[in-house]
Amino acid sequence: MIELEVMGSGKVVVVGHRGAMAHAPENTLASFRKAMELRAHAAECDVRLTADGEVVLLHDPTVDRVTNGTGFVGALTLRELKRLDAGSWFGPQYAGER
Repeated sequence: MIELEVMGSGKVVVVGHRGAMAHAPENTLASFRKAMELRAHAAECDVRLTADGEVVLLHDPTVDRVTNGTGFVGALTLRELKRLDAGSWFGPQYAGER
């Protein structure tokens, strides 16, 4: 979570970076739900296009770091990406997170 002051107003806005990436696997529904639970005012996400032109949330150009797969997002179809587990690397309670 990142706290930002709104242009000298003294008001602070809390933004969930890739959801609540310190609490759940980044850019997953679990992470965005956790950001809401933690009362973030907003959540930042990263988007990429798949080989078949679909929009997906993923920070890296490859799926290697945060899934059980390998390869460039832009070289994989949405169907192929949906088969990957994006949660197990973070913890067993997130196994199967897409």
